[in-house]
Amino acid sequence: MAVIKRISSPAKGEEKSEDRHEVHAEKMSSLGHFTQAIVHDIRNSLHIVVTASAMIKRRSDDRSIHSHLNAIDQTIERTNGLIERILTFANNSEDHLGIVDIADSINESISLTRPMIPAEITIDWQHPAEAIHILGDHGQLYQVVLNLLKNAIEAIGHGNHGSILVSLNKYYPWAELRVKDNGPGIAADVINQICEPTFTTKEDGNGFGLANVFDVVEKHGGTMEVASPVGEGAEFIILLPLMPELNM
Repeated sequence: MAVIKRISSPAKGEEKSEDRHEVHAEKMSSLGHFTQAIVHDIRNSLHIVVTASAMIKRRSDDRSIHSHLNAIDQTIERTNGLIERILTFANNSEDHLGIVDIADSINESISLTRPMIPAEITIDWQHPAEAIHILGDHGQLYQVVLNLLKNAIEAIGHGNHGSILVSLNKYYPWAELRVKDNGPGIAADVINQICEPTFTTKEDGNGFGLANVFDVVEKHGGTMEVASPVGEGAEFIILLPLMPELNM
């Protein structure tokens, strides 16, 4: 039987632990300051790469070299976009809310992730037949799916055969997003801690990814659960409130 734990804020009428949320907020604030310092160093490094790329372009007429340099420039542009999203999160800046078709955010996340997916891992994106709209921040929602996909890839592990299933459905008044992998799953003794800032079970992890997912889902008025039956991988289930006038 699946072990399901509520990770996000309890629904109305349920008992709520104020102390836990205060601790979570303090950790997120500390993590924000730490992130700003790292981002500053990353930007300095990217500036060096951009300068070197431009110099090589000016000194070479080789089309093959120019093609590789263009790929570098495009990657840096995407990285700068990601940095802006991270800074928005770190600074707790005002959200850029608008009407969002969640499928578009998922499409963007999957497109960016595909080049990083090992050949042994397949991804199945079950696209909804109709648009599913919510009031939200496209950049933040894109980051939610990106983090969940990255988490699934790392859970399966490089060199291992595996699969990731992404699905989006509408169960009025909710949009339901599921991301499931067939990795080793999450141990029962840590399943309640996986979205805490700085908590990680990975040797090279930092605990930032799932903490970010938790924060964004909560800001959008949603809830998140994780199911991890023994030997059947892990599945993240996110519910986000629909826009009634566009989803009747």
